[in-house]
Amino acid sequence: MCASRMVARQPAASFLPPVPLQAIVLAALPMPVCAGSLEPQATTLATGLTWLMGLVVLWRYKRSADQARRLGEARLAEARQELQRVTEQASSALQQARSERERLEQALFASEQRLGRHLECASELVFALDLDGCVQQLSANWRQALGVDPGGLLGQNHAWLIHSQDQPACQGAIERALASRSPQDEVEYRIRHAEGDWRWHAARIAPLFDANARMVGLLGVARELAADLRPDRRTRQRAHFDALTGLPGRSLCLDRLQQALRQSERHGDRVALLQVDLDRFQSLNQRWGHAVGDLVLLEAAARIAACVRASDTVGRCGGDTFMVLLPNVGSEREALKVADKIRRTLSEPLPLRRQALALTVSIGLAIYPDHGLDEDELFTGASQAVRLAKDDGRDRVACAVASPSGPERREALRA
Repeated sequence: MCASRMVARQPAASFLPPVPLQAIVLAALPMPVCAGSLEPQATTLATGLTWLMGLVVLWRYKRSADQARRLGEARLAEARQELQRVTEQASSALQQARSERERLEQALFASEQRLGRHLECASELVFALDLDGCVQQLSANWRQALGVDPGGLLGQNHAWLIHSQDQPACQGAIERALASRSPQDEVEYRIRHAEGDWRWHAARIAPLFDANARMVGLLGVARELAADLRPDRRTRQRAHFDALTGLPGRSLCLDRLQQALRQSERHGDRVALLQVDLDRFQSLNQRWGHAVGDLVLLEAAARIAACVRASDTVGRCGGDTFMVLLPNVGSEREALKVADKIRRTLSEPLPLRRQALALTVSIGLAIYPDHGLDEDELFTGASQAVRLAKDDGRDRVACAVASPSGPERREALRA
């Protein structure tokens, strides 16, 4: 019974093996009592053997428990060592990441400093636009180029700074860059200076992309054009602008008409083309001389320009013929109102040598896509309409004959 109580008092542990059933049975066996049949020595020997067997079983159990405990402690030590190794590796990796981040931040700061110094020392003017054409960034040397603080121009649309006659060319370059996703050739334009005059600039633009190859804006590099450093300026001026009035010539008007037609195809707008012919201008030249005729042309150019929007184009196609381009016109009725306004303005007497010179005009109107789908068809339609106005007695506006296939052809092109 003592052996049984010793086993029952053994402390339990999660890593100790269960007590064998044989030990419990042996420890619980009663002492063999055979009074009268066994001698006292035999009884003593049986009792000793029983205790010895119980001790052997308990010793084996204790040895197994010690082995299990040592195995558990060894595994726990290995786990602690592995945890310490992983912790050290994570700490080392974190330290390396922090060091790499600090190095990259320092490299980025140094790169930005170098870029800023390069932009300050460079003669080129750097600018960035968003997809809507609003200014996002300007290099510091724009202060000297424009005479204003560049920070005050951020967020404004670039068209606010560009001469109205040069806006179509700049907008065309921007649209081509967005459509082709590639850099564009240099475009020349006039930009407003703080002193109130206009300065000639030339710029190249290219699209900007993010890490996912999505277009996010435009980057441009511009330079100021000095007349004395550009020997070809007068040649280009004569090629694109009328020498007498300073208005765009036929080639430049044709280029702007092509740009307006491309934009209209994308947005579904109408484009109106007006051809304005001065009536009996040859007779006026013969009577008053070419000097007076030049004065009349200058006055006519100024009056026509005063009748249209800043986004419209007024050009001289040669002789007594002017061209007016009206992009984004709402309807034929709206274009006719502009044409009639020009006719009435030019019919007002021109003061000349203490006399009032009467002048009338005949205007032909052609609208995209009703009267043509390209520049050639529109020019032809406007010229035919001018002849109709002259045949009807002059001093009037005539509209080109609508092409029955115009709307159907436009829908076919869209499809």
